[in-house]
Amino acid sequence: MINNWNEWRQWLRRLGNADLFRRTHWRLTALYSGIFTLFLALFVVIAAALFYWITTSEQEQRITRLAEQEANTIEQFLLKQSNFDLFDDQSLVLFSEDQLFFYVISPTGRLLAGDEVHRRLRPYFLSALSHLDTNEQTPVYLTVSLPKHMPGLARDAARDWRVLTAAHPLVIRGDVVGMLYIGMDVTSFFGVFHWLLIVLIGLAILFLAVGVALSFFMSKRALVPIEEAYERQRQFVADASHELRTPLSVVFSSVEALTLEEDVMKNELAHRLLDRLREELKRITKLMNDLLTLARADAKHAALELAKQTFDFRPHAERTFQLISELAAKKQITMNFHAPEQAMVTADPDKLTQLLYILLDNAIKYTPEGGNVTLSIRTEPKQFVLSVKDTGIGIPPEDMGRIFDRFYRVDKARSRQQGGHGLGLSIAKWIVDAHGGTIHVQSQLGQGTEFLVLLPA
Repeated sequence: MINNWNEWRQWLRRLGNADLFRRTHWRLTALYSGIFTLFLALFVVIAAALFYWITTSEQEQRITRLAEQEANTIEQFLLKQSNFDLFDDQSLVLFSEDQLFFYVISPTGRLLAGDEVHRRLRPYFLSALSHLDTNEQTPVYLTVSLPKHMPGLARDAARDWRVLTAAHPLVIRGDVVGMLYIGMDVTSFFGVFHWLLIVLIGLAILFLAVGVALSFFMSKRALVPIEEAYERQRQFVADASHELRTPLSVVFSSVEALTLEEDVMKNELAHRLLDRLREELKRITKLMNDLLTLARADAKHAALELAKQTFDFRPHAERTFQLISELAAKKQITMNFHAPEQAMVTADPDKLTQLLYILLDNAIKYTPEGGNVTLSIRTEPKQFVLSVKDTGIGIPPEDMGRIFDRFYRVDKARSRQQGGHGLGLSIAKWIVDAHGGTIHVQSQLGQGTEFLVLLPA
């Protein structure tokens, strides 16, 4: 019965850890979604860029042709006059419906002629044109800022306008007599382009949501056959390990019985073979037990099988410490134990003791003769802390991410000589995860390693 929020959160966490493929499922979903997002973003960028480029190119070509036509018209008009200073003639009006304004400005900056949609807009247009480079003859987009309130203008005119401007020199008999500027209102185009971007981004978000849902569904379907194959493999390992335990126990008992026979033990060869056989049987039995433990851990509801209770872990730690100390004495390793008088914790006593044995045994194996191994236990308001620190060979940085993988051993030759199979730390990791805790590793090559286990109090 779940009584409080902490137990509910821990139960959810254990249930999530039970699914071995959940992380892979989310990674595949993220991968598929990322690829879909990339192509969708490329589509939006390319579509918007093509629309902008095609439309602006057409506008620029149009205003360039218009500037050339009007410049030619003005030049032909002036060539027919004996006096070129005829821009004050009111009959000279060159203003088409496509234009917002046209101005003829002398090389000295004096306005010679011009017209616009409204006379009151002239100062704003000329102010914007004054910032242009006189040598720049390619079309330029300008922003013309108008006051919010201008009596006599249409309501929509009193705002910022986007103006496409083109310049063309007026040349009479080899002399530049002025510069022609014409402008077109392209504010509506930028408004349409702005809304186009909003629509494209909105559709992209909608399609992205659909793509994430499809990615989630497809990645789940892709993992179904893998999950089934893995479940069959897990079940086979569990069944094989379980079935092999009985014959191994029978063979081990038979070997133990033979070692008690005096006639057999008098034979030096038989004595040596029986000792070797007994050690190999111990190693195989340990391997079978580890495989069975991991097979059970892989079961979907393995985390719910813990027999958790609140107890004092110090007596369990002392017994395990004494047992390991006998192994450490053979290598002249100094053992240190630090713990409070009571170390209360809510956990599975057998599993937590197994975890401690694995960590201490691992520390003894990888600590050279004359080294030190320290076991520290402390209780905090919100967590139970277990630390096993040694002065062993350390773990190379490239192996830190794989030490909890099954059958992975940092020093393969040393592990094989000492009977290791690379399963101990995998079991330790499962025990910690099943309790809703975390395990951290700190190591320096040639100086030692510390395993730090944090369990919720």
